Amino acid sequence: MAEKTLKVKSKDDLNKSLFTKDEDVNKNIYGADQMDVIGKSMSAGYGISPETQHDGGALRPESLDRDIKQETWSTQDFTIFNDIARQPSRSTVEKYIVYYDHGKVGHERFQPEVGIGNQTQPSLDQKTVNMKYLAATSQTSMVLQHSNVVADPIAVQEMGAINVLAKTIEWAIFYGDADLTRQEAGQGLQFDGLSKLIDKGNVIDVRGKGISPSLLNKAAVMIGKRGFGTATDAYMPIGIQADFVNKYLSAQRVVLPTQDGMQAGMNVDSFLSTRGRIRLNGSTIMDLDNVLDESKRPSQGAPLAPSVEAEVVSDQGGQFLAEDVVEGDNKHVVIPHEVGQNLNYRVVAVGHNGDSMPSDVISAKPANATDGIKLTITLDALSSEAPEYFAIYRQSLIDDENGDFYLVGRVAGNKLNGNQVEFVDTDDTIAGTADIFVLQNDAQVLNLFEFLPMTKLPLAVVTNATSFSVLWEGSLRLSFPKRVVRIKNVHYATGDDEFKF
Repeated sequence: MAEKTLKVKSKDDLNKSLFTKDEDVNKNIYGADQMDVIGKSMSAGYGISPETQHDGGALRPESLDRDIKQETWSTQDFTIFNDIARQPSRSTVEKYIVYYDHGKVGHERFQPEVGIGNQTQPSLDQKTVNMKYLAATSQTSMVLQHSNVVADPIAVQEMGAINVLAKTIEWAIFYGDADLTRQEAGQGLQFDGLSKLIDKGNVIDVRGKGISPSLLNKAAVMIGKRGFGTATDAYMPIGIQADFVNKYLSAQRVVLPTQDGMQAGMNVDSFLSTRGRIRLNGSTIMDLDNVLDESKRPSQGAPLAPSVEAEVVSDQGGQFLAEDVVEGDNKHVVIPHEVGQNLNYRVVAVGHNGDSMPSDVISAKPANATDGIKLTITLDALSSEAPEYFAIYRQSLIDDENGDFYLVGRVAGNKLNGNQVEFVDTDDTIAGTADIFVLQNDAQVLNLFEFLPMTKLPLAVVTNATSFSVLWEGSLRLSFPKRVVRIKNVHYATGDDEFKF
């Protein structure tokens, strides 16, 4: 049989077909039967499943990149977890002695010619640290382990479990609280973090203002005068560090030449205070858990979402902002006023098996700066587990009605009266702000007791899957509470500030 070919009827007709979409013209050129052959040609297509890969597409193999693209935080995002000193522990309870002062000084140390004066002695105290236990458990089917996969599934799960524990430890170093429990206060699952352990006089509340050189100097002086220490590090969200860098952009008068062209912009990674050099550590994750993730689904066994009622109560010692907080030459509003505004709240019940869904949004409007907003939280009677604590979130006013909900308070489960608990928001924490921790970070001041370093523990095989758990056991010790300063209610960089050159 002679081979069939498509033949153009004439050269002019071919040129005409190149500039027309008229199907009848093309059929006249090639012939109707020949056009049907063209329409039936095999093509690769874009199908990605057997149901959509027909004809030529059925011959196309799938091409899958063997590298996994990680879009979340990784080990390079850890800050204080990488810096903090470790100390091995061999007991579930560790004790240490704190030496507060040498004794009384001043006029009473002077004596007449005859006499020995009154006694003096050092002031000491004994502190206790209880070990806490963290675990991240994973399971992988035997079928998956023997399949042709792009990456070792066990290794992927190990990496995830280790990062989960490290992230949890870093957050707890700043915000852990052993009082958050339905049991006796102090016996909770978390260990106490810096926000709980530092001296109460070492807290600076800037009420929505931004970071500044004078603020870092103030913290360094406080550590020097009150704790006789030297500030070495400042830990803060990366948005606050960016705000500090922005304050120096107007001072960059020269655009620097580089091998690839001209470079504008700068980075400030340390600050020379009156008490020594302070490293500036910008973190992408230190306050990640202080923002409500409204997309997270509850785990099986987690408490049910609580119901909430809000009421404005007068004369509660509130600190609600009566005026906008502004910054810069253009008086840019960084934190809107709160008095007279609708403040939106959501509450999450936090249990050992996970968090509940957030409650429905409830609103209240403070009429005066000294008001308080009392939230009455009711636990759902059908919850299978009583929560360890309740986390209270308030929506930031910075982004109008689209602001995120920020953690403004926590109430322990042991405060439940029947199935209800109350929380009064006095604006101690301003929604939309964050913290800076300035400290002397060395082994004498701060360290992690490690009863069990990060360890993989294989679990018994009871199904056609293998299981393992990554464990860490330990706690945080702060030996010098006056050598850490917490600067609270600091606003993030907004990117809207104007600078004069």
